[in-house]
Amino acid sequence: MNDDHIHAFVSESRESITDLNNALLALEDDPNDEEAIESVFRTAHTLKGNFGAMGFSNASDLAHVLEDLLDEIRDGEIEVTPEIMDAAFEGVDRIETIVDEIERDGDSATNPEETTARLRAAIEEGNAAISDDETDDNGAASDEASEETEETTGDTETDVDVTFAHAEEPPLFEGAETVIHARIGVDPDGMLGVDGMLVLEPLSEAFDGLETAPARDEIEEGEYDGEFDVFVPGIASAELTETLETVGAVETFEVAEIASGTDVESDAAETAEETTAEADETADESGEATEADQTDTEADDDATADEAEETADQADGSDDGSGDADSGSSGGGSRSSSSGGSDISSVRVDVDRLDELHGLVEQLVTGRITIRRAIENEDFETAQNSLSDFDKVTSRLQNTVMDMRLIPLRRVVSNLPRVVRDVARSQRKEISFEMHGQDIELDRSILTEIEDPLIHILRNAVDHGIESPEEREAAGKPEEGTIELRATRERDHVTITVSDDGAGIDPDAMRSKAVEEDVIPESEAESMPDDEAYDLIFHPGFSTANEVTDVSGRGVGMDVVHSTVEQLDGTVNVDSDPGEGTTVELRLPVSVAIVNVLFVAVGEQEYGIPIKNIDELTHASDTETVNGKTVVRHDDDVYPVIRLEEALEIEEGALAASTSDDGSAVATDGGPPDGGDGTDSLTQSEPDVGGASGGLSDEDGMLVRIRESVRPVALRCDSFSDQEEVVVKPLEGSLSGIPGLSGTAILGDGNIVPILDVVSLEE
Repeated sequence: MNDDHIHAFVSESRESITDLNNALLALEDDPNDEEAIESVFRTAHTLKGNFGAMGFSNASDLAHVLEDLLDEIRDGEIEVTPEIMDAAFEGVDRIETIVDEIERDGDSATNPEETTARLRAAIEEGNAAISDDETDDNGAASDEASEETEETTGDTETDVDVTFAHAEEPPLFEGAETVIHARIGVDPDGMLGVDGMLVLEPLSEAFDGLETAPARDEIEEGEYDGEFDVFVPGIASAELTETLETVGAVETFEVAEIASGTDVESDAAETAEETTAEADETADESGEATEADQTDTEADDDATADEAEETADQADGSDDGSGDADSGSSGGGSRSSSSGGSDISSVRVDVDRLDELHGLVEQLVTGRITIRRAIENEDFETAQNSLSDFDKVTSRLQNTVMDMRLIPLRRVVSNLPRVVRDVARSQRKEISFEMHGQDIELDRSILTEIEDPLIHILRNAVDHGIESPEEREAAGKPEEGTIELRATRERDHVTITVSDDGAGIDPDAMRSKAVEEDVIPESEAESMPDDEAYDLIFHPGFSTANEVTDVSGRGVGMDVVHSTVEQLDGTVNVDSDPGEGTTVELRLPVSVAIVNVLFVAVGEQEYGIPIKNIDELTHASDTETVNGKTVVRHDDDVYPVIRLEEALEIEEGALAASTSDDGSAVATDGGPPDGGDGTDSLTQSEPDVGGASGGLSDEDGMLVRIRESVRPVALRCDSFSDQEEVVVKPLEGSLSGIPGLSGTAILGDGNIVPILDVVSLEE
């Protein structure tokens, strides 16, 4: 099976999973919604056939049982309850986990038997099989089906060899005959320290004597590779499994029972092979039972087989649908990330757009030939005219390609209703979630980055914003709270707001908490306006929650939202009306790939300043000294002056002015702007040049005054020369995070120009 087949299969499966989640939510909201019922059943049926055709029997079997459950609901045999829907959503989550594995590894090792058993119990015994009244303290079903599952998984766990993420051998627990081991994985690209803490805190609360490898402090500091070991003495493996399934930060986990101090096979390949063989036996045995229990679905199976065969033919090279049996140790499990996948890896392009691109490329080729021949013949007038046409074509090509990168917001928000539902369910709250503006488009790179911030904001809205039904009733509100996500576009920016009708934020409480946690001094708190008090929510580690939950309360999340949005060159603001609700507003650029910058000279070095950050350009002779500080006045406001040569630590020997003999600034790329003064190309919406000659500088240099909304300062440079649209590449590796620099741009002559970050530039 080649990569193209896998990619197409994964892409289609993710769309089906999203549709299935949303249809289940609609069904839960209105059990009599016949359209939702049919949509759910149809999507599950399609997933079953596709998985079978591709040879992924673990997912196919799971989808088959999920389909049977939905069929019972459709026929009115099973009532739609929160418990039944929990079981259905668990099945969808496990299918999503398998898809994640297929995308990452080309295969899946997840054994979904535990989830399958729970779904079968729901089918056979209805609501009573999974109701809260019929579960023990650990939440495990106490019926016959659960016992069979425990017997199966227990045998497998005992026999399966275990591989450790970091431990060389299990720790010794005095008096403990057995130890439960879990190999836990979190998002390797996330915040390892925070995620590790989010996993270990609920585990430590639930189990005594827990030990880790590496040590807990190393995990919470992020000093591991995304996987770590947990050892718990004197419990059943099912207890640890059930707890791990409720922890949101857990991406993957494998649970197995080991003897205290037992030698563990370190050869991962051998372990995987033996585990797979044992799982095959289990799958074969369970398959026979399944076949006996589901004889009434043979006709439906035949139809599914036909669909699977058709899908296999389309795949052109896939197996005949037999596939290998499940692999992986019993008791293991995994949770997919909230996003349901990695970065957006594909876009759909209209054929007309492709034709347009083809035409532009033809014009580029023609223009290139014309320019080359004109230069060879020393016909510079023709070359100049052709170059002008060439510039127009490249601008059209740029706009077309940038438009192709725009993707509807629904690609990342389609899973948010499920996020809200799950958090609300865990908090025992009733919430109506509405979304508007899902067709608003943003650049692919921006969409990829904003999903997690939106999830953080929504989780906070559910956990902290919306009150409990009892509190809302006492306040004269409907028991059901409302959260609304709305997206709008204005020119080259998109605004996303998340509003709730909850308790709101008390600014006085924010100020008091900030003083208590030494975030701000008491004197500052007394004079702090409400809007600044709300912004305290973005301070790292700051939280007003009285209790730490699995959802929030640790002071992490909103600071990540703030930093992520800032990195995307956007802004985030909070507004609240105590007792009425809170609104979080994200303002984001449609695209961040290409930026219009002004080139300035500091000695012999050139820098770029984004035009959107600039308010005015003036001569440095307009400055004055106040209290020993250099400042510039504008409209009765005083702006401190930052000397770029000092802020950027440019050596004195490199401060020779970058000017020509007549005193004009040297053009960076392609010569000075129209008119030769560096100002004519700036529109009225762009910075006011204040009467200064942009390409000319006197002995005092030039001032670039930054927009007050960005940072009320002025930057002193030697001269400015030109403005151009450039592609900004962010700094990576050891260079990332340098104050005052946001990235670099490669010019047409091959020179690399640093792009200034005026916000982080040190005075």
